[in-house]
Amino acid sequence: MYFPDRVVPMLPEILSAEVCSLKEGADRAALACHLRIGKDGSLKSWRFTRAVVRIAANLAYEEAQAIIDAASPVVDDRGEMLSVLQPLWACWQALAKARDARAPLDLDLPERRVVLDEQGRIMSVSPRERLDAHRLIEDYMIAANVAAAKALEAKKAPVMYRIHEPPSREKLAALKEYLETFDVPFALGQVVRPATFNHIIERIGDADFRPQVMEQILRTQTQAYYAPGNHGHFGLSLGSYAHFTSPIRRYADLLVHRSLVSAYGLGEGGLPADDAANMESVGEIISRLERRAMEAERDTTDRYVAAFLSERVGQVMDVRITGVTNFGFFATVEGIGGDGLMPVRDLGGEYFRFDEGARTLTGEHSGDVFAQGQTLELRLAEANPVSGALRFEMPEGKGAAQPPRGGRKPVREIKRRGRPTNIRHQGKRR
Repeated sequence: MYFPDRVVPMLPEILSAEVCSLKEGADRAALACHLRIGKDGSLKSWRFTRAVVRIAANLAYEEAQAIIDAASPVVDDRGEMLSVLQPLWACWQALAKARDARAPLDLDLPERRVVLDEQGRIMSVSPRERLDAHRLIEDYMIAANVAAAKALEAKKAPVMYRIHEPPSREKLAALKEYLETFDVPFALGQVVRPATFNHIIERIGDADFRPQVMEQILRTQTQAYYAPGNHGHFGLSLGSYAHFTSPIRRYADLLVHRSLVSAYGLGEGGLPADDAANMESVGEIISRLERRAMEAERDTTDRYVAAFLSERVGQVMDVRITGVTNFGFFATVEGIGGDGLMPVRDLGGEYFRFDEGARTLTGEHSGDVFAQGQTLELRLAEANPVSGALRFEMPEGKGAAQPPRGGRKPVREIKRRGRPTNIRHQGKRR
């Protein structure tokens, strides 16, 4: 589990921080995936071997990107890096073409980055920058994961697949109803692919409501899980997919490693017979533990954000409505994150009608409308670092903001605030 101030490892620290950690200049035992990639980005062949590797240099993503962007040799105490990185980038261009042709689900969603000083105090909370260096590593890892699944299939060996099933009809129907509030068409009955959702996002363009539509598309997706029966990975648009590249932080990867060792006769440490027989139950357990880890990471980040904002209680902030209920609406602070409640009782003396289908609150007399996706100014009334909860209130003399273009129009139009930030989603767990 990855928290802003620490990592809670899956394996004992002597393994995760020492023996299995890729340290510069040190020899490390590894299970290597050798890939041959065609000009079109397709995987021509693969093989898996045991190896001893020596790490020449550890580069941060930002460091590697800066070297490539400068396109000139960078020399420091580690030597020249450009000649090492350029072939890596050139091969990735082919992988990127194959990825574009495959058209996996592409959602640009914000991921918050909490920066702490040496004393553990919060310095800043901001969206995490998305670089080509991140995409490069992600595409190489996806290629290795696919190769691992196909290599085990070729030997009819046990596979712990990473499965992401297509959305259910019920969720697609809810998405259709939601998109209608923005006058965006979505036909039920069509064969739904990841590209179907990408086309919706392309059609919307730079409209103000783009971020919340992407969030709704994300909610439409099913939750990925681990199991020994293959049902494909819908989001990545892949038929066979397993996790191989992170054996010190995901147990599924260890099972895949052990199965490869057994299937290809790579020595000791193969998959025990009991583990092979219990893959179904193990898949259920590690899927449940993954969800627990994700919730812990999200809740911890929410608490850090609330602690950061606790020093700004009383300030008026730009927020965007993320959800509407009969008791009020939830909003997130633009550029920072952190969800907070604006209770309906604090919207004024009039009665507000809740429209469940449109997800709106409408003032009975004023006609003021609060709808998902709106941007407006609210005063931060409370920020609780213990629970991670925020609470907002209306600034004096302020009314509702106008809903996004294409959405339902209020009776009384009020000037809309600026456009939400559009950040590419990192997608750490695919």
